[in-house]
Amino acid sequence: NNNNNNNNNNNNNKLNSLNRNFIRKFSNQQLDLFTIKIGDIQFELKESLNKQLIPFVDSKFDILLNSQQSLGHLRWLLQKEKLKQDVLLFGPPGIYKRLIALKFCELTQREVEYISITRDTTESDLKQRREIINNTSKFVDQCAVRAAINGRILILDGLEKAERNILPILNNLLENREMQLEDGRFLTRASRFDIEQSKLLIDQSNYLSKLSLVRVH
Repeated sequence: NNNNNNNNNNNNNKLNSLNRNFIRKFSNQQLDLFTIKIGDIQFELKESLNKQLIPFVDSKFDILLNSQQSLGHLRWLLQKEKLKQDVLLFGPPGIYKRLIALKFCELTQREVEYISITRDTTESDLKQRREIINNTSKFVDQCAVRAAINGRILILDGLEKAERNILPILNNLLENREMQLEDGRFLTRASRFDIEQSKLLIDQSNYLSKLSLVRVH
């Protein structure tokens, strides 16, 4: 019995050590925070409020993802996430690039907006579509707009197939974090929005909303 207890204690100590080394969970008064570490890159992330938007990669793809090469790609993505930089994945045709991106979002518990770009993809597929809701015509935000406003990861699958008419829209969003919407709103880079907001007086706090400026995460 003593030997069994010692073995159980040793196993528990090993598991606790692994948890401390790789994923450490703690909380403060408002948010649950996680720390994920891949190699020498460590990053703290906030728990998602919309877990249905977090992808799940089926275990049948483990043979592709459980490799040092894949781990290196995930480490690089985590580094870019920490630096708040956009990422372009390119390689041979197939699902590997998509799986890497989805696995990264699963590990970091990031919400995802996804669109598969084809030669038929139009401006409205990225920005807004007019739909009939309760007998009223309204503009409904699409994937790129939802990702920008809510701080989600936007996966543009098949970017090489994009036609020239949507490239300026994507370029302006990715480089300048700006986009003019059909309903009159204008997506604005967070730093610029915050600067403009700091210049306003307290009684002018709703001025930016009157200008239809929307802060991009």
